[in-house]
Amino acid sequence: MEREKQNSIFLSLSPLLYLVLSILLFRFVWVIPYPHPVALLVAGLLSFLQRGNRKIVFLKSAFRKNFLSVLPAMEILFFVGMLIASWAHSGVLLTMIQTGILFLRPDYFLPSLAIVSAIAAMVSGSSWTTAGTLGVALMGVAEVISFPQTMAAGAIVSGCYFGDKLSPLSDTTNLASSLTHVPIWTHIRHMLKTTCISFGVAIFAFYVLNVYTLDTNQITNLSLHSDSLLSGPNLQISWLKFIPVVLVFGSALFKLHIRLSLLLGIISAIGFSISELGFQFSIGKSLLYGFVSHSGNDVLDRFLSGGGVVAILQTEILILSAVWFGAVVEGYGYLNEILLHIKKWAKDRWDILLSTMGTSFLLNLVTADQYLSLVIPARAFRSLAEEKGIPEKDISRSLEDSGTITSPLIPWNSCGAFMSTSLGVSVLSFFPFVFFNLFHLILSVSLLLIAKNKFKSSYLNKSSS
Repeated sequence: MEREKQNSIFLSLSPLLYLVLSILLFRFVWVIPYPHPVALLVAGLLSFLQRGNRKIVFLKSAFRKNFLSVLPAMEILFFVGMLIASWAHSGVLLTMIQTGILFLRPDYFLPSLAIVSAIAAMVSGSSWTTAGTLGVALMGVAEVISFPQTMAAGAIVSGCYFGDKLSPLSDTTNLASSLTHVPIWTHIRHMLKTTCISFGVAIFAFYVLNVYTLDTNQITNLSLHSDSLLSGPNLQISWLKFIPVVLVFGSALFKLHIRLSLLLGIISAIGFSISELGFQFSIGKSLLYGFVSHSGNDVLDRFLSGGGVVAILQTEILILSAVWFGAVVEGYGYLNEILLHIKKWAKDRWDILLSTMGTSFLLNLVTADQYLSLVIPARAFRSLAEEKGIPEKDISRSLEDSGTITSPLIPWNSCGAFMSTSLGVSVLSFFPFVFFNLFHLILSVSLLLIAKNKFKSSYLNKSSS
């Protein structure tokens, strides 16, 4: 009987095993240019063939549901591609980079990136808006002063998700709150202590990393470029070019949908380009194929050249590959089997909270959608939580401690793909430096395990006495 149970668990988890083996194969053995989309397609195909006797209608239904859940993210990615191109073409991005060089000091560079990103995300309520606008400019500053791009991206992502997690305007914060019927401010206050501790530790870690990374080259580059940036590029630098930035963050503050916020940023930037250069074919070409900079500054040209719809296609293919894999796992019953095994294992309140976190991470891994990683565990463990008398605010915090926090750490998740595309650094490259997300995940799991062990010890002591 135990043998059958073990086999059943192994078969239920086999799609994840196929995925891991496929990634290892295409990244390290048979190296190909785009390993993750191919790995997802292969793992999905093997999982499909393993249960080929199931009706195809289940697969179609799951694919449709998963596709519709990530479709908004795919649309936003196209807007971000056009936003980056239009801001580069109009000089908005250059103005933001210059401002960053004037105000950000190399000796506190990484902590500053995290804090500035956190404030912007908290105000806008969106890690995506922050990374796709301010984050791009901050990466430009890192490029100019020759600071490692991977570390800068890790600091920006950390700040974005700290601010997003504690913002009453955040869609994921409101979703976790509504799913568990917890008032939004109660939910935020309950997350505040552990979240702030994790961010404080992350800021200290960024400072230490900054000290060990900084050398005289960064300081020299800063002094050299701060003057040349004012005269080198063709487009005039003006404080008026912060209007698109204000429009994007201001509209986000008033809860305008992110697509409309980004559209305002694109249209206003195009307006600057037209007012300075007139109607030119190059504007439309930049939106489609990306902007090509000819400023005369090699470092800036390398960074400002990019964006556009075509540059986003690779990310869209990655997300679609994840949708296919998730559809097979969900449509052919693998996911339900895993959830049943988890429910059987969960015997006390700490098991249920750990299961909620584990399931959220699993769904981020499988479905490529952050929202599903919050919705499904909330529904799956609601009745168990009520039976064990677990406060609803504990469930809502567990959802965010895993579902929100781990989403940018997975390359094919829509959040990870978005961060990678916006910041120009692969997820696996910036993963070791996303200190807030990593520290917070470790802290949250550790606190639950400590509480569980304390309860067991207390229970055993009472039994023996």
